[in-house]
Amino acid sequence: MAKIDLKTTAIPRLFFTYFLPSLVAMLALSTYSTVDGIFVGKKLGENALAAIGIAWPIFPILIAFELLFSVGAAAMSSYFLGKGKAFRARIIFSSVFYFVLITSLIGGITLYYFSDTIALYLGASETLLPLVQDYTEIIYLGTFIIILHPMLDIFVINDKQPILAMVAMIIGSLMNIVLNYLFLFVLELGIHASALATILGHGIGMCILLQHFLRKKGDLYLIKAFDIYAILMATKNGIPQSSSEISMSVMMLIFNHTIVAIAGDRGLAIYSVLMYVGIIPFTILLSMAQGVQPIASFNYGAKLLGRVKGIFHFGLGFSFLGGIALYATFYALAPLIIPLFLQDDIALRDSSLVSDIKSAMNIYFLGYILLGVNIVSAIFFQSIQRTTSSFIITFSYTLLFALGWVLILPNWSGFDGVIISYPLGILCATFVSLVIIFYEQKRGILSLN
Repeated sequence: MAKIDLKTTAIPRLFFTYFLPSLVAMLALSTYSTVDGIFVGKKLGENALAAIGIAWPIFPILIAFELLFSVGAAAMSSYFLGKGKAFRARIIFSSVFYFVLITSLIGGITLYYFSDTIALYLGASETLLPLVQDYTEIIYLGTFIIILHPMLDIFVINDKQPILAMVAMIIGSLMNIVLNYLFLFVLELGIHASALATILGHGIGMCILLQHFLRKKGDLYLIKAFDIYAILMATKNGIPQSSSEISMSVMMLIFNHTIVAIAGDRGLAIYSVLMYVGIIPFTILLSMAQGVQPIASFNYGAKLLGRVKGIFHFGLGFSFLGGIALYATFYALAPLIIPLFLQDDIALRDSSLVSDIKSAMNIYFLGYILLGVNIVSAIFFQSIQRTTSSFIITFSYTLLFALGWVLILPNWSGFDGVIISYPLGILCATFVSLVIIFYEQKRGILSLN
């Protein structure tokens, strides 16, 4: 791929140069969880579907660990590349890679050892406990792969190779689909095989990305260096996005426990479908923010603040229009999407389940209209090292307001109150984002010329 000129290329063209490959890559990444849900739901039924829903909060925790280092380190690497200090960028990348590899291996083994206790803490009932444990034990053993794959993807994008990131995600995703079908429908190996398919798919994608750095194809590659200061600085800059994933995990955990108390395993099955489908619009909006990040980081390092502001404003407008389009699309397609996760005889066993899921989806997905504005704002401010602003926005849209509403509304509205809590939380968080944007424009980084 030809080198991308981040200093002079028109911002809309530059945005789509990053956004479109990131979009394809993120959609491919989202299929890992969605495909698991479709195959498991179709083959093993609603209990297995609910079991993976119970296990869902594990994934944001793993991704939070990855983001704690990768997002901050990638932004720093891009910043130093913009300043013409490529060797410093390589030190940051190498240090973070070695540290994450070792710690994720140790962490995965530890999680495996406590898998039964964790399953109970996640809210697994006596019926779901064996299924949750079978699924999560495989995931824990492959923790280092789940963490390294998206981390390398972020660094490849910041090394000006978004097409390679896209190809790696697509190939890994396709292998996940093939292996899920083979393990569940041909070999009939059970729920743990779906987790194995996920690990193997991520592993293939990881290997494709890793060869880019091992073969020194770009400005970033692995060298014999380890700088603890680089890791600490990456951690500092990565706190906002890492806290986003942790907050999401906490929110899912609280939602799960609240739903179990109100609607039991049936309610969990409904919420699981919302999570499986919702990961698609979420990752589309996230890819818009990722289209902003490398452009903002590089031009901030090059002191081209006019272009920094330009990509931010473009990203805000595009994400808002995208949120509206996504809601309209999923509102229309819900009757076709929902049956994909349910067995064919569901109408005979629970005649109202499909309609109940659709009603919940119509309400819950309202949050995606404004979610992109919050994600773009948070990642933009993180990419130009405005950590506090990024953290406040992130905490607001991931946990603060949604948690507040879910502790209040179910007392009056039951299960519907849980569902309404999410879009109301996003609406409140958007007001916080607008206040911070206004401040940054009047007295902060966006006020500079």
